[in-house]
Amino acid sequence: MKFRRNRNNRIAALDITPLVDVVFLLLVFFLLSLGSPLIGSRINLPETECGGELSMQAVPVVVFNDHLLLQGEESGLEELEQLDPGSDIVVLAEKNVLYARVVSVLDTLRSSGHEKISLGTKAIGEQ
Repeated sequence: MKFRRNRNNRIAALDITPLVDVVFLLLVFFLLSLGSPLIGSRINLPETECGGELSMQAVPVVVFNDHLLLQGEESGLEELEQLDPGSDIVVLAEKNVLYARVVSVLDTLRSSGHEKISLGTKAIGEQ
């Protein structure tokens, strides 16, 4: 006598679509949260013998001849005056930026009460 087995012929499958969505959201989150250090790596900073690492707590102000970037977003001198006077500020200016432009940024920061201002450079030989 032959016995029949009731087999469930369905194959167990794992749906990974939600997992892909979660991984994609994590990737976007980390890319957005690391935006500021990435900005400093694209700027052609002047080289010095004592250039060092940027502080992660410092507010980056990138100076170009025609515009400013404040924490990665385009801004003007008016937005610099609205920064918290107690915050650390790092001024990053490319090699070819006019000296008068950097001085105007520094003057705006000092006149609005900022005292913790640094100029960003890179060490000789650093990429």
